[in-house]
Amino acid sequence: MEALYRKYRPKKFGEIVGQEHVKRILLNSLETRTISHAYIFAGPRGTGKTTTARILAKSLNCAVNPFSEPCNECESCRAVDAGSHLDVVELDAASNRGIDEIRRIRDGVNFAPAMGRYKVYIIDEVHMLTKEAFNALLKTLEEPPAHVVFVLATTNPEKIPPTIASRCQILEFKNLSVEDIVERLRDVCRVEGFDVSEDALRKIAKRAAGGLRDALSILEQVVRFTGGEVQSSAVDEALGLMSEEKIEQFVNAIVQSDTQKIAEFVENVYVEKGDFDTFTTQLIDYTLSVGTDEMVRLGLEFYRIKKELKNAEEKLLIAKLLFTALCKKWKTESSSEPGSRREAAALVHLAVGSERTSKSGTPDAGNIGGASGKTSGKTGGDEGSTLKSGAKEQDEKQLKDEKSFSGLAEANVSDTTQGVTRVTESILEDLKYKGDLSIFVALSLAKVFENPDEIRIVFDESRKFSYELLKERKSEVEMLYKNKSGKFRPVRLEIASDGEDPVLERLKSLFGEPET
Repeated sequence: MEALYRKYRPKKFGEIVGQEHVKRILLNSLETRTISHAYIFAGPRGTGKTTTARILAKSLNCAVNPFSEPCNECESCRAVDAGSHLDVVELDAASNRGIDEIRRIRDGVNFAPAMGRYKVYIIDEVHMLTKEAFNALLKTLEEPPAHVVFVLATTNPEKIPPTIASRCQILEFKNLSVEDIVERLRDVCRVEGFDVSEDALRKIAKRAAGGLRDALSILEQVVRFTGGEVQSSAVDEALGLMSEEKIEQFVNAIVQSDTQKIAEFVENVYVEKGDFDTFTTQLIDYTLSVGTDEMVRLGLEFYRIKKELKNAEEKLLIAKLLFTALCKKWKTESSSEPGSRREAAALVHLAVGSERTSKSGTPDAGNIGGASGKTSGKTGGDEGSTLKSGAKEQDEKQLKDEKSFSGLAEANVSDTTQGVTRVTESILEDLKYKGDLSIFVALSLAKVFENPDEIRIVFDESRKFSYELLKERKSEVEMLYKNKSGKFRPVRLEIASDGEDPVLERLKSLFGEPET
């Protein structure tokens, strides 16, 4: 049986779900015969980049409807669909990334098309090509033959050399909305005769994270699992997800500072699932539904319970990693929502201890974004309390924690004479958003002193765990400073023997640390 994502792959522009801006640009270019010699299709996986490239190839070579919607009936269109068209060449750069493959393409472009009007080269995951392969491709893009069109598909456009990108027309593919995915899944279910509830369709669409291909694969998996009617609970069971009731219980345990429940829950998740990736994704969905204001409150509650969890070293470490991963992923996953990037950035600052503050000593309103808007809570847990009511009962304590936390951040950022340099600050900023979070946390808990010959990183005696972490990854830290300053300087790691630093003491009270 053919997989659903292959069976329902669009065969013309009108069947492509979403991506209206891409379809309009390509159709207008076809109609006016102003085809670019090279395109970059950039976007997340499963959003239609390769499919659109194939449809473009059919439109350019269709014998019945040239430069329009392909007929899908002529010999040329059928050959493209079958992957046997002599003039349409597909290359997977992930497995064919060397210069030899690109040289073969470079040699082939000089020959006239064998079946149609254009030779179309579709290179998937083009960012995986080697530097030498890109240089070979550049020669062709500089002076392309009139009968050749390149389509370079990538999920990481920032890795494509500027010399290549500047010679291409770049089209951005976006994640599909949940509504668009649900509508398409509904159509597929109607044609296939699947009995799937609306709640289940919506859960599948959310799980697909904007990719229709993933959504169709998940739908097929769930239908095969149940063998009949599909309800929301069946999706959880088929995909190994936590039930929404358990997610709510966990969140309410945080709000109520119930350390025993939290420790038990974290341990059960680890034993049953083996990792927290799926669980954190579900937490993201939940926290997005309750809003940033409630999520910040959850963060503050989490700091309070860590001290009580400290005796259970493994559970504490797991819980810390869980919440940090949640904050980081929450920022990434919510970046497509209006205003959420700013709100998520503020949340990550709270999680890792580097929130910028205003002159008044309170969190900068510009950074917090829409945190003061109305939010909703959900009922969960044995006590029947709600997230919203639980948070309101502790508003006064929260404000006190926010102010002390802000004071800590202000001291840690502004006191450059104590070892927080501009270069270090810039490195921390980069690591926070797209780097290694473990290096970020360790480096942010140290004093850094720079001189022309070396980088001196000093840890307090209570930070031996962070010291050992950076010691193992010393070469990576040296490269971070080299890339940022343009000069290699060896890193010297030290453990201070004098008294406790007040800033580090405050970090310890907020974060806690594994016992050594």
